[in-house]
Amino acid sequence: MEILLLTVGFIGLVIAALTPQSTLGGLLALASFGGYFYLNSLENWIPIIIFILGICLLIFEVFVPDFGVAGIIGFLLIIGGIYLTNNNFGLALRDLSIAVVASSFLVIMLVRRGYSLAHFEKLVLKKNLDKKSGFSSNSDASVYLGQIGTTTTPLRPSGKVRFEDAELDVISTGEHIDTAVLVVVTKVEGYKIMVRRVDQT
Repeated sequence: MEILLLTVGFIGLVIAALTPQSTLGGLLALASFGGYFYLNSLENWIPIIIFILGICLLIFEVFVPDFGVAGIIGFLLIIGGIYLTNNNFGLALRDLSIAVVASSFLVIMLVRRGYSLAHFEKLVLKKNLDKKSGFSSNSDASVYLGQIGTTTTPLRPSGKVRFEDAELDVISTGEHIDTAVLVVVTKVEGYKIMVRRVDQT
C-alpha cells in the first residue's frame, strides 16, 4: 500500500506540472504523500521536512535550466526522507525506483500528446507578451511549419525559439536542446509548435 501511495504521489506531481489540472494533481500528490507517511507511523517531522525539501529542489531545477546541483541534491533528499521513514535503504530505493519509473512513463505519454510546462511557465514569465516581442493571440501557427529558428532558451522539452519575425513557445520532439541551436518546425497543432534539431552536415 505504501509503495502505491508513493507512486500516485509522484504521478500527481506530473499531472500538476504538465497538464491544466494543476490543482487536481497537487491535491492528489499531497493526499498520497500524506497517506504514505501516515501509514509508516512517523514519530517526528524530520523525514517529512527532508522529503518536502527534496521535492521543492526538483521543482526549482525545472525552472532553472542547467543548474543541475539542485536536482541532484533534491533527489538525494527524497531518498533520505524515504529512508528515514522505513529505516531500510534497499526498500527506500525500490519504492522510489518504481515511483520514478511510473511517473517517467506518464511524462513520456503526456509529452507525446503535446503537453508541456508551457501553461506553468505562463504563471512565472512576465515578458514577451506584446506583439512587438512576438506574442500573438492567433492560435494558428501553421505558417511556421518548416521554418528554421534558433533556441533562445533550453528546450526541456518546452522553451522558446526565435524566428525571423517572432519569438515563440515550442516543444522539442523527444530530446533536450540547448540554447543557440538551430531547430526546424516539424509539426503544428493549433498553438502547439513541435520542433527538432536541424541536422548538421
